[in-house]
Amino acid sequence: MRSFLLILVALFLSPGVSAIQPNRTYIRMPEQVGLVYEDLDVRTQDGYRIATWFFPADRQAPQQKAAVPQSAGDSAIRRPAIVICNGDAGNMSYFQLHLARRWCEKGFHVITFDWRGFGASSEFEMDPDYLCYTEMLEDYRAVVSAVAALPEVDPQRIAVVGWSTGAYLSMIAAYDMPQVGAFIGRSLATDFEDFIPLVMQVRNKNRDQLLVPADFPTKRMPVHIASDFRKPIFLIVGENDIRTPVWMSRKILELLPQNTPPGADGGQGCGTRRQRRPHAHCLR
Repeated sequence: MRSFLLILVALFLSPGVSAIQPNRTYIRMPEQVGLVYEDLDVRTQDGYRIATWFFPADRQAPQQKAAVPQSAGDSAIRRPAIVICNGDAGNMSYFQLHLARRWCEKGFHVITFDWRGFGASSEFEMDPDYLCYTEMLEDYRAVVSAVAALPEVDPQRIAVVGWSTGAYLSMIAAYDMPQVGAFIGRSLATDFEDFIPLVMQVRNKNRDQLLVPADFPTKRMPVHIASDFRKPIFLIVGENDIRTPVWMSRKILELLPQNTPPGADGGQGCGTRRQRRPHAHCLR
């Protein structure tokens, strides 16, 4: 469990952006860091292709570099899976690959994907003044549904992981989708009413530069669904985070039902656990 937490601490220390900044170019491919993977054919209900990489558990060669992507194949044993979603910038070729390698070594299948308009996913025009797009939730649904249908994945043990924009989208996904059994989030915003004024101060932006789609389900932001959120949850927040400060995570956690089921520990289940207090991390 200690190594699991150290992975979270070390690799979730990336800065948040707080605005849509899609990147179509992959800075590295999985085989360049020794990852065996398979491209999944994921399509949304509205017809978009979502680029998705599946990394099978215990089939990685961290000390070697695979020349070409290798087929993951089927497994006789269904294993838990961790779906890592992107934030509001970059794409899945960044530190997601390092997370994938370490979690695969721990016995989890790992899945990464890019929102429409990001990476190799279908083209989708995005305005950089928007914080997110409602269509991202449709992308998430398509990926999780595809993962749950894989023969090597235990459909009862799927966790979602996200940070910044990806954190609140992941909590909404976990709340909406029965296939998701647990949620890990870093820098989780309570709702836009709390979040936007802080971003305006930190990023020196006007209100009209921080837009939310009119059809976005704002009543399913974390603070509004927390009292009915009954899945294992693990939150990470930095002590000096000024855009999604500790009080936001504390507010969400304090609203959780008292009978929220405990997460699994020690590498079992989805590898998450419920924390009544936010976990403020820093490397010393």
